[in-house]
Amino acid sequence: MDRDNYLLHQVHAGKLATDITAGMVSTVLMWQRRVGLALLAAHIPAGVASAVLIRRDLSDLRETRRGRYVLTHMPPAAQGVRMAGQILMWRAAYRHKAIGIAAGAAVIVGGWSFGLCADRSRHSPPGDTSDCASA
Repeated sequence: MDRDNYLLHQVHAGKLATDITAGMVSTVLMWQRRVGLALLAAHIPAGVASAVLIRRDLSDLRETRRGRYVLTHMPPAAQGVRMAGQILMWRAAYRHKAIGIAAGAAVIVGGWSFGLCADRSRHSPPGDTSDCASA
């Protein structure tokens, strides 16, 4: 699989809509403690959307702002952070902890925001050692 296509498919509008919807539905199902159904609701639609999109020509996305962002700022670690956030949401939903669901959502946003640290440090004055962790 082409690395660029793999990254670009993640910011396709259809894939984003599928993942967001599947994440919300699966979190509700975890709240209801329907674990098996929650995992199916999360992974089946996402897998189908990925399978369809990976085979498409996504070169038009390369020139978009979100395409450039994901190609530049979406290392495997950032993808892992996004998945960890979803797992945190599921765990919190299962335990009926709304604050944990919000924390998981914040972790997911953090995973998508990985490039903001790099952009910030690129535009910092010489000698500035600040980064996102200290901001």
